[in-house]
Amino acid sequence: MTQRDGSWLATWLASLKKTEGRSRVYLPQPEADEDCRRPAGKPITDANLGVLLTPRALGGHEVALLGWLADARRQVGLRPAIVAPGADLAQALARAGLADCRWPPHPAQAEAAAGSRAQVLAALWQWPADKPLLLAPGALHTAAWLLAAALVLGKRVWVYVPNTHTARQMQWSLGPWRDAGLAPWLRRVEGWITVHPRHAQGLSQAWRVPAPVHVLPNLPRLAGAAPCWPAPSADGRLRVVFVGRFDLWTKGLDWLIDNLLKDPAWTRSCHWRFQGQGPGAAALHAAAQALGQQNLTIDGHAPIDQALACSDVLLLCSRFEGVPLVALEATARGWPVVASRESGVADLLPAASLFDFGDSAGMRQALFGLLAPGARQAAVAHARAQVACHNSPQDYERALATVCRSMLAAPGGVLAC
Repeated sequence: MTQRDGSWLATWLASLKKTEGRSRVYLPQPEADEDCRRPAGKPITDANLGVLLTPRALGGHEVALLGWLADARRQVGLRPAIVAPGADLAQALARAGLADCRWPPHPAQAEAAAGSRAQVLAALWQWPADKPLLLAPGALHTAAWLLAAALVLGKRVWVYVPNTHTARQMQWSLGPWRDAGLAPWLRRVEGWITVHPRHAQGLSQAWRVPAPVHVLPNLPRLAGAAPCWPAPSADGRLRVVFVGRFDLWTKGLDWLIDNLLKDPAWTRSCHWRFQGQGPGAAALHAAAQALGQQNLTIDGHAPIDQALACSDVLLLCSRFEGVPLVALEATARGWPVVASRESGVADLLPAASLFDFGDSAGMRQALFGLLAPGARQAAVAHARAQVACHNSPQDYERALATVCRSMLAAPGGVLAC
């Protein structure tokens, strides 16, 4: 947590009025919000889990989180109260069937990041300390200020995180110092949820957290029939699509853009499509302007079916990753995936569909190995078989029940429903 974050946090915590009880949560007077049905100022006494989200570009992590929260609400009686700043998160809640769990309705004037952070901190202050509070950063160092604030206020903190790499592993500046500063806070967390055994191992070994670590596999959630496979491209080029958050470093998009700009062979042989949103959007739009819309197309956040319907293969070229939900979704829909070995799906894809990050020749070989329809079908069949072994719905349901029982159990082991 930086000095700037610390002083801002102290100011806000000092300005917020302390609530009277530890088990009754009072809400500020909301403005009109079609997605919220709770009366103004009514205490939430039925919620048994608080969820604090921070503003960020919507991606597979948020979709997976809201999906399992909705499942837990239906299947095991979880009653979440979800702080979701921003219109994108509010719409995602509605799509997941969780609109009535939003707490409090987001004020229209707080769309800016500072206003959203203020809303999150106000909710943090009011949440009762005897009920679990779930944070969901995309990586351990993301929004560390919120983790620190929750722990300082004595909350029962749980963390759902798909990527448990250290800052040093992710090659961030001052990585060892960042890790040393964060580690003591991580060891005070009550419980952890991640998406793959290797990330659970990272928490236990690299970070040495003493709390239990649960693995909750990602599960694709796709409505309706799969899109029809597109007709062959008129110009004979392979149609490659990236779907996800436009994060230049983590997702490897800076490296991919550099390849496309430096080697004209990439646009002669492939059409490139990027669907999503995020901080790397400006760099992608600059590349599209340099290469031409006929070679590189950019679409906003949308269901993956929209991207698959006009593409031959999904590409993931991440430096670091959890288990990308888009890879599971593409496989379920019958589309092949090509990925760097660092993208989190090396145990799901055939070896011919993998390459080492930074290996342009390896990426080319993996992509063009899928030109023939038979090769694509074989790659999809392999991935589906591996998904059935590692990410089965039965494994997910058992893990979800275990996670919810653990979160709702009081520190002494009594189920606090």
